[in-house]
Amino acid sequence: MQFHSENSKDTDWLDFAVFTAAVWIAGTLILSFFRIHWLIPGDFKYATAMYYHGVMVPVLVLLYLLTIKILPLKIPNKRIYVTAAISSILLVSLGSIFNLKKGLTVASVTQIAGMATADFLGIVLTVAMILFALNQGKKIKELGVAFWLLFSSMVAILVAAPIGHISGWGIDFGISSFPGMTALLHVNGVKPRSFQDALVSSHSHLIVFAVLCGLVALTAIHFQYQSLTGWRKRVSNLGLWMALVSILSVMLIYVVSVLFGWEPPTFFISGPGSVNGIPVDDLVLTLGEAGFLTLIIGLTEVPVQMGRKWIASLRTKTWAAISLNWILGFVGTVVLGIYIELNEAFYGGGRPPAPGAINDQVFTRAHLLYAFFLLPITFSILLAVECRYNQATALRLWPSVFVYTSILGMVLGLIGEFLWVDFLDKGLLFAGLVLMNLAILMGAATLWPATKSDT
Repeated sequence: MQFHSENSKDTDWLDFAVFTAAVWIAGTLILSFFRIHWLIPGDFKYATAMYYHGVMVPVLVLLYLLTIKILPLKIPNKRIYVTAAISSILLVSLGSIFNLKKGLTVASVTQIAGMATADFLGIVLTVAMILFALNQGKKIKELGVAFWLLFSSMVAILVAAPIGHISGWGIDFGISSFPGMTALLHVNGVKPRSFQDALVSSHSHLIVFAVLCGLVALTAIHFQYQSLTGWRKRVSNLGLWMALVSILSVMLIYVVSVLFGWEPPTFFISGPGSVNGIPVDDLVLTLGEAGFLTLIIGLTEVPVQMGRKWIASLRTKTWAAISLNWILGFVGTVVLGIYIELNEAFYGGGRPPAPGAINDQVFTRAHLLYAFFLLPITFSILLAVECRYNQATALRLWPSVFVYTSILGMVLGLIGEFLWVDFLDKGLLFAGLVLMNLAILMGAATLWPATKSDT
């Protein structure tokens, strides 16, 4: 089951918006090397966190654009929607880049306007998906779990967004100044500082995972998961169900954690002082990431069964890169992260005088930068390029070069993450980051809207 837009002018404008999003992401990322010190231990500071939003919110908007490109959703006026998407990207990026200090500034207002526009885009898209589900029962049945994972991801994004907005208010003005917050804190007994920390943690974990789940669901649909049969369909369904259960569960966990000051329990506790252990939210997130890997097994042979030989070849390369993206993300976050959590007696949660405190601080920064920043960006561009060349009939060199470069950059990035965490040597990670940036720029350049000679 392939989906196509009904209006060629809408399609052209949508393709231009996807190109704009990708180029803006690539350009902002390259500019960051002159503005942001990415490779320092510890969590993001204010200016770095805002710059992170300046890149990742456009990735979120790109997810929205790819959704209406892949699914035949009824958007009231698609060109207005796409124009709003471009506006959101420009506003958020410009505001975030120049939002260097706390408080109400021109930059922060610009950033907020872009984020509010992104919220509007998400609401419209979610409503369109609800109407699609109500009116297209047969197509929903064919799409199966992939559609519901995509829908749940959109809902999770809309839940995470206001948590982030309240957190931003707290950072700029103090959380107690938010209307009704004093009463809530009195009821749940949480101190303002702890509540602020819970907002930041819940927002950041939920929205990144929700975007990943959305991209995974779209990938499954685009690569014709719905056409599978036999054991491949069952395995793919299992992976999608694992991701669906995970996103719904962590959404509930983080909302309850924020509202009621509930601390998720820790399992597999061991070590002196019982400091080793894995929090339940990390276990649930691990389930979702394991679902991504399970989905790879079911979808492995799909690209080579479709289309003309050269298209199958390009799709195979793209699918290999996307699969590798998921695997490397799992290793860089789950495998390394769980190892550290089960050895916190050595790592000390990044707090001296633990012998591995600096290594833990490095992991905090390394996995944020590699697994929760550059890998999702690369993933989104890979999917966008695959959608762009899905209907092409002429072989193009640069999409293949982009795919190969992204693969090399991702592999070097993971090796570099391990070297930085274990030996405090960040040279290879920096090389991987540069190569991934180059790949993202090449991928963005190949997304120039199609002409008659391209198809």
